[in-house]
Amino acid sequence: MKIETKNLTKIYGKKIALNDINLTIPDGSFTVILGPSGSGKTTLLRILAGLLYPSDGKVFFNENNITDIPANKRNIAMVFQNFPLFPHMTVEENLGFSLESQKEGNLFRRRIFTPSDVQTKVDETLELFKLEDHRNKYPSQLSGGEQQRVAIGREVIRKPVVFLFDEPLSNIDARLRYEMRTWIRKLHGIVKTTMVYVTHDQAEALSLGDNIILLNEGEITQMGSPEDLYDNPNQKFVAQFIGNYPMNFLQFKSSKNTLSLTLDKEITLPKKIQKELSKIEIAEGEIGFRAESIREVDPDKTIDENQIVIDCSVVDSEKILDQQVLTLDFNGETLIFVTKTKKKFTVGHKLSILLHVENLYIFTRDNKRAF
Repeated sequence: MKIETKNLTKIYGKKIALNDINLTIPDGSFTVILGPSGSGKTTLLRILAGLLYPSDGKVFFNENNITDIPANKRNIAMVFQNFPLFPHMTVEENLGFSLESQKEGNLFRRRIFTPSDVQTKVDETLELFKLEDHRNKYPSQLSGGEQQRVAIGREVIRKPVVFLFDEPLSNIDARLRYEMRTWIRKLHGIVKTTMVYVTHDQAEALSLGDNIILLNEGEITQMGSPEDLYDNPNQKFVAQFIGNYPMNFLQFKSSKNTLSLTLDKEITLPKKIQKELSKIEIAEGEIGFRAESIREVDPDKTIDENQIVIDCSVVDSEKILDQQVLTLDFNGETLIFVTKTKKKFTVGHKLSILLHVENLYIFTRDNKRAF
């Protein structure tokens, strides 16, 4: 099912929760709506579900305008943060309930599925979700991950045209979150149904989605693949938000062949950047580089024309498994450097870092990506 929104807007009083959202979610894709708290991602999901009505704009399923169609007529599945299972029903009964409750007709309503149909579908779902050994257990006897699988299974059994996930893994521990991410990704490969997943956790977004919509303050800042948002951010907000560590930024002023960084400390620019800056005539802005792309200067190797050396001092060192996360000071500016070296660093240690031109991003004063 392809989903489209056109000029979608939602206003609460004086607050604009969503502002002129135009997007297309391809049929069969796994699309993640990502953004910080208050960015409008849950509001957008609830409008797609029919649980909220937009202040303006329209929602389309496969070219059909479904804006005025209520949630119970859209044949969608909604999976929430909590696990809305019936506590007095077993796993088997919870799964079968969504089919037993489906009826047709107006005056004399009858069940769509016979008891044997229901049992067959329940057995298939128990096998798909690896829940055969738990069929007679009650929700209170299940782990958090098992409860979530039952909750999702109860939606899968109905064969909805779209799955909508509202931060379903936020209430479980880190290890189980990893297992559930793997399992949800595998489920998508099996059912091949359009899935829209809301989260503020970029690890979930980057690992699950083949398409990401990044929201900020009710507007789409960028859409694309995880790799595209990480490698080619179109503005400073995207560069800061996407990645295990925030991107480092240094203000600059350019003049001919030099770049003045923070407090007028000058460094010589690689020729490639000189050429690009001259094309777009940027006099000042910010230079960005990721913590993972920094290298320590090797005194035995020659610095080539495509590299920049910055002399820093260590402010803090944090050991995380096989990585060290160093907080550095450069002329009063804080930089983050992630390295796998086993060398120990102490506070005050002088450290020269190396930046390659291919790993640099230039942003204008209005936070737009220049190159």
